[in-house]
Amino acid sequence: MGGEMNEQININQTPIVAFASGKGGAGKTSTCLNFATSLAKKGKKVLVFDADFGLANIDVQLGITPSKDLSHVISGTATLEETITKSDRGFYVIPGRSGSENLPFINTLERRDILKKLRDLAGAFDVVFLDVAAGVGDEVLTFANFADTTLLVVTPDPSSITDAYAVIKLMKLRHEKTNCKVLVTQAGGEMEGKQTYEKLKKAAENFLKIEVPLLGVIPYDRQYAAAVKMQKLCVDAFPDSKASERIAQLALNLL
Repeated sequence: MGGEMNEQININQTPIVAFASGKGGAGKTSTCLNFATSLAKKGKKVLVFDADFGLANIDVQLGITPSKDLSHVISGTATLEETITKSDRGFYVIPGRSGSENLPFINTLERRDILKKLRDLAGAFDVVFLDVAAGVGDEVLTFANFADTTLLVVTPDPSSITDAYAVIKLMKLRHEKTNCKVLVTQAGGEMEGKQTYEKLKKAAENFLKIEVPLLGVIPYDRQYAAAVKMQKLCVDAFPDSKASERIAQLALNLL
């Protein structure tokens, strides 16, 4: 009965999606912001939580200057709700605390119930995205465990596949959680994207006995790469590009 009740509660909750990659350079943050912008353009209310501590820079990428960020929440001088800032892309941001090394994040977060508060705030939004750090550190796994879905942003690079597998493995071993989905980016085409996914899928099935679904593939697009160089989001700079169209489709599938 308790399991059935929990399942029912989860169905009615705002989805919380953690964007993770295992390996840096997969385009995780760019993907997260493109997804958020695409959904905001469709009238969805999106909250992006910048959880890449030490390298938190979503506010800089978006050109916003928040008066309060997570460092104020952790020090007790602001509530989580007070840090929410609206970007000119139409979605909302909880800025991270880039460069703040003096506060141990996980213990402080747990003491002040920030994750619980984030879940409470989520009800005001259609979806919440967590942009977590690269790697498989404790903070990454904490957020991945907290999220309803962990979206692994993977490239065809063998080390990217290996690192994504490490996230899946540690999530299962440490948290008994199997909430990962795969998004393949920077693939030479649909075929290479599917082949990349199959490698990860087979490893998870053979060694962990779990199935990891594929959200989709975003093939390499010169316009996406051009947008990155321009320090812009592809869905803004090139809304009619193939990458932007695919992002729009896949983002809706997360709701």
